[in-house]
Amino acid sequence: MDRRAISLATEAFRASDARHARKRVKSMDHRLGQRVDITLPVRLRFQDQTNHSGFTVNVGRGGMFVETRAPVPAHGCVEVQIALDLSAGGQDILLSAFVVHRFGSGLGLMFRDLDASNGQMIENLLIQFG
Repeated sequence: MDRRAISLATEAFRASDARHARKRVKSMDHRLGQRVDITLPVRLRFQDQTNHSGFTVNVGRGGMFVETRAPVPAHGCVEVQIALDLSAGGQDILLSAFVVHRFGSGLGLMFRDLDASNGQMIENLLIQFG
């Protein structure tokens, strides 16, 4: 998926939930690490083996917020695949996370067992988009 298509899809997705976005910004101040606004497509795979798609809203060293319309449970483990622009030499990032909370049409995720390689990929995203 190219950046233009991602941007258009994200705009449409977020427009349907704009009032939640304003509330979310105000309610997320308890986080330890700073987040960077990054919009990338993701695939979520839950413990019951269901797969859902979404978009990152923001990403930090310890977690991310993902917009998704999927009816997913709060407080559970999830595998997150972040789709990067493969045409620019990027590779997808596969992370393990825990659903910390559900807010509006999104999920607050905390990374679990982040190895050095994935930690560096997250750091590179923060530098690239920050």
